[in-house]
Amino acid sequence: MLTRRPFHSHIFALLLCLGLPLSAYGEIYKDYQPTEQQVVMTVIAVEPNYLDDYLTQLKRTWVRAMAVQKDLGFVVDYAVWTSDSANTPNVWLTITYENMAAMQPSKARYDQVNAEIEARYGDEEEALDAIAKGYEEIRKMVDHQIINRVEFID
Repeated sequence: MLTRRPFHSHIFALLLCLGLPLSAYGEIYKDYQPTEQQVVMTVIAVEPNYLDDYLTQLKRTWVRAMAVQKDLGFVVDYAVWTSDSANTPNVWLTITYENMAAMQPSKARYDQVNAEIEARYGDEEEALDAIAKGYEEIRKMVDHQIINRVEFID
């Protein structure tokens, strides 16, 4: 047997449904906050069967340059990420900076990094240039983003 609910119970249910989403909205610095550290993420699609070559060459170029910048204190960290299950894109490069200000270019930093790279690897300059020019044949830059981590506030 069907029983009819009073009309006011339907209105109450409707108001309840309308009111719940309003309380579910988050608010920055109340519910969460972005960290000051910034991560630059570059997304790359390496051609099939070239991933091993690309990573080996990347170690001799980009990884060395990032190691110099980390040693000099210009970056907090860097990483190379790959996925066994991704067809494309399949490589992600990340650079972590202390904050947005640390990302700003400066001639002094540029000169310091280049001098250190020259001191460490200067005798390989021609080979490294050839590697860098060969990247375009085996990879495509898919995306480049500046992201930051979110911390949730209890």
